[in-house]
Amino acid sequence: MSGKTDRDWWLLLVAQAISTTGTQVTVVLVPAVAILAFGSGIGSATLLLVAEFLPAALLGPFAGVLIDRLKPRSVLVAMDLVRAVAPAAVALVITSGVREIWVLYLLAATLGVAGAVFDTAAEAAIPGLVAADRLDRANATRSGLLNLVRVAGPGLGGLVIAVASAEAALLTTAATFLVSAAVIAAATSTALRTRRAHGDQPSRAGQLRDGVRYLRADLVLRRALLGTATMNLAGSGIGALFFVYSYQELRLGPDEVGFTMSAFSLGAVLGAAGSAWVTRRLTAGLACALCATTAAAALFLIPAASLGHAFAVLTGYQVVFGAAATAWAVILLSLRQRRTAPELLGRVGSLVNAVTVATVPLGAVLATALAGVAGLVPALLVLAVLAATTPAFYWSRGFRYADSR
Repeated sequence: MSGKTDRDWWLLLVAQAISTTGTQVTVVLVPAVAILAFGSGIGSATLLLVAEFLPAALLGPFAGVLIDRLKPRSVLVAMDLVRAVAPAAVALVITSGVREIWVLYLLAATLGVAGAVFDTAAEAAIPGLVAADRLDRANATRSGLLNLVRVAGPGLGGLVIAVASAEAALLTTAATFLVSAAVIAAATSTALRTRRAHGDQPSRAGQLRDGVRYLRADLVLRRALLGTATMNLAGSGIGALFFVYSYQELRLGPDEVGFTMSAFSLGAVLGAAGSAWVTRRLTAGLACALCATTAAAALFLIPAASLGHAFAVLTGYQVVFGAAATAWAVILLSLRQRRTAPELLGRVGSLVNAVTVATVPLGAVLATALAGVAGLVPALLVLAVLAATTPAFYWSRGFRYADSR
């Protein structure tokens, strides 16, 4: 790795940490503006979630074509600028006296799409900045840092809202994305300033079909996607029920629930740190199988918490699931980066991320329906059983011994 490439890897990492801080602030900020400044109810808050994820799932694959056609640095800077302009524009609209919820729906959709494109472009750029034998460690470092940021981000968002007006909070968020764009703009390596070859397909639709065919033809990538979709569908559903279950069924206090969430963050950092270690000692495929099995098994601790010692059981669940799921995600990312042709990294990555994003609202709807029919605990148990099917995608010999081409 050249000194310039090594420098730009760290610039990309710092920029992602800064932009992730802005993203985590908006997680708290946008619903707070909707409820506190606009007087919206729970229905509007739920639709904000749909507005954030649905457009990103629908447009993400087409954005992958552009990622493969354009210079990575240009894509990253452009997405940061979009994410800076959007909240600043909403701040101006609010200042003008407009208090319409559609403004926040538009903001959530813009931030969701731009964030998805930024993350995919960053993942596609990493193999060009990191030597092959350092890819696992680089992805683990990135995941660990971003998980640390996710611990502090929502708290920072709450602090900003507490001490500043909605307009000032939105402008503060915009500033984080401007700083991230400035950091990325300082990159000078060829890997970030050169377009990747994108094949002979003249049309964007044809290029997207190339990505779909590539993903379908590779057994390892295909099984990785199916397993991720299954676990994310179940996990999103459990997440949609988790707070109601914790407060109403288990009678935990906000301080106890907050502590369990911190335990998840601790587990996530440990999982990111250990992902490179377990991959070095096993094949990436076997490491994925073990981590997915551990994560799926941990989900059964959530309904089990209703049997007693709820706080301790949920804390244990959060640590184990956070570590296993994060290690699994990091290993899968490195596996996908190694097995995907460089000119297709954007398209394949965007397709995977689109499926992952789409399962969030689907899982929430499924969980709500199950809870309405059977109750909270049975619904959580059904979702845990669904998640338990995930390891089956990874324990086959073709996947278990997978590493790279």
